[in-house]
Amino acid sequence: MMTKRQFLVILYLLVGIIPLTAQTFTEQKKSYPVSADGNKYVVSGFTPFSDMQDENIYANALLWIVKNVCPQLREGIAEVNVPAKNFSCDLILASQADSSQKNTYYCKALFQVKDGKLVYYLSNIRIESSAVIMKKITPMEKLQPDKKASHKEIMDDFVQVESQVLNKMFDFIITNQLSPITHWNEININKPVKGMTEDECLLAFGKPQTIQESNGEVQWMYSSSFYLFFKNGHVETIIK
Repeated sequence: MMTKRQFLVILYLLVGIIPLTAQTFTEQKKSYPVSADGNKYVVSGFTPFSDMQDENIYANALLWIVKNVCPQLREGIAEVNVPAKNFSCDLILASQADSSQKNTYYCKALFQVKDGKLVYYLSNIRIESSAVIMKKITPMEKLQPDKKASHKEIMDDFVQVESQVLNKMFDFIITNQLSPITHWNEININKPVKGMTEDECLLAFGKPQTIQESNGEVQWMYSSSFYLFFKNGHVETIIK
């Protein structure tokens, strides 16, 4: 018969083991394959985030794009529709350093949140390969992976790269401690108001061109005529 002490020891071991099984998307190396949608090659699917509200999934997804895709402002983001909880952007992806391929990939990415799921759709995929004389951009639809091994290698390389990006995005959605989002209307119409958080400003206006801090006040400069000043993480002064 198991003693109380033996039971507690087993329980302790189980508690120590369980967290090890909760791997991130990146650690699991989840892959999101290319498929045919009519005469187009696309990457499509959805990932559930059952313990999160749609608003938080959407905010974290858009915030990740702002931080990791946009060089400044909202460059690279084509459209944001807050009421519909969707947005589209242009992705530029490069072959990994240890890959035999040395390509740059371009594609359109559409994301939408609904019922605890993030739906993704990557299309208009193009490949830029380094040639001896000049670079050549080829639509993925021109590839024949079933007939040419070199074409399959290119497609596999793209899947590896875009899967890595999606996994990083999904990990961010789960782990990022998002500040409360209470200014959705202002975010939707790109209107700065006092009290907005830094996260809300990133969602509404993208990355600032410069950030400066002085005497406990943080200044974000978006342009020569648009400045935001933060105190304690909230907008205190607006110049526009």
